[in-house]
Amino acid sequence: MSLSAFSELKTAIATHLNRDDLTDEIPDFITLAEATHKRSTDKGGIRIKEMITRASITVDARQIAFPTGFMETLTFRLLTTPVTSLTYLNYHEMDRERDETNGKPKFFTVGSEFEFNKNPDSSYSGEIVYYKEETALSDSNTSNNVLAADPACYLYGALIASAPFLMDDPRLVVWKALYQEAADGLNGLTKRIRRPGHVVSRPAGDTP
Repeated sequence: MSLSAFSELKTAIATHLNRDDLTDEIPDFITLAEATHKRSTDKGGIRIKEMITRASITVDARQIAFPTGFMETLTFRLLTTPVTSLTYLNYHEMDRERDETNGKPKFFTVGSEFEFNKNPDSSYSGEIVYYKEETALSDSNTSNNVLAADPACYLYGALIASAPFLMDDPRLVVWKALYQEAADGLNGLTKRIRRPGHVVSRPAGDTP
């Protein structure tokens, strides 16, 4: 059975559940699977190279909104001369670096929005590279990069989400294992692609 489109995914889920009373709930199971995809990778989330997005961003206040579809920061820099690369800090670290004077930010943290260690002394043009969430599947958006990369992430994610309707279905353990295998495979592939190759050191002069 092909699993390249929303309708095919719904059919596959119904087949695996082997029940005819959950047709209206299946789109909800898919939505819940997509919520799992957005989690951090240590909680079952998915990050693939097709999600990596570069966008312009203006830093003109201590707190600014996320770009569209923001999930996770990869790099954040101000386009000054020279370029200023901003360093991510968690909230505890940011408390130590927070400065009430105006100036050029050097650090940022992530909560419900971006927050910087300083209130910018001017409007800075910036650039952010981040993981952007995929457009949800629907009748009008029948596929996306996650479904194309590995339909198992959608199929087993949706089957796991059906658990409250299935009660103590023994297949749940298998579905969780198959989902995790698929998610780990996609995440691992992206990590390998993003990891730079080894730099080979060569001695100066002619090689004997």
